[in-house]
Amino acid sequence: MAVKKIDKKAKKRIEKKVEKKVEKKVEKKVEKKAKKKIERKIDAKKRFAKKELERYRQKLLAERERILRELGRIAEAINESAEEQEAAKQSYSNHLADISTDYMEKEKNYYYADQEGQYLKAIEAAIERINRGEYGQCIECGDLISEKRLEAVPAAELCISCKDKKEKLERGGR
Repeated sequence: MAVKKIDKKAKKRIEKKVEKKVEKKVEKKVEKKAKKKIERKIDAKKRFAKKELERYRQKLLAERERILRELGRIAEAINESAEEQEAAKQSYSNHLADISTDYMEKEKNYYYADQEGQYLKAIEAAIERINRGEYGQCIECGDLISEKRLEAVPAAELCISCKDKKEKLERGGR
């Protein structure tokens, strides 16, 4: 009989331990599900709807086309300038100031082409972020970039506050 009582007590202790473990596992699962649900809601708030994303995609594609046309115009201007310089070399009547003005115009065209090329890269990156479902999220803090900012700069990858911080750092500010 003493063995049966010990077995019953041990059995009860084991059952209580098992129940506690099961309760803890269930609590963890419930916590994980609740946490995932909250994270999904937060993520949903940090993303634009498909309709808005498509509107931004169309805006970015139109901007890309504009830049490509501008780069074509700049390339034509550079080629024309090169032809004019070649013709000027044939003629000895050109003044040194005229030649330097031509070179300055050519340099400006190269500068504009570089600027447009950088913006084209930013637009391509923004289109890629749309494809990955990350468009409109600040790459620094993860917050949603305001629609006003995206309307003004569709390729923006930083929210206003992170952009301000970055510019202050670049200028050597605090």
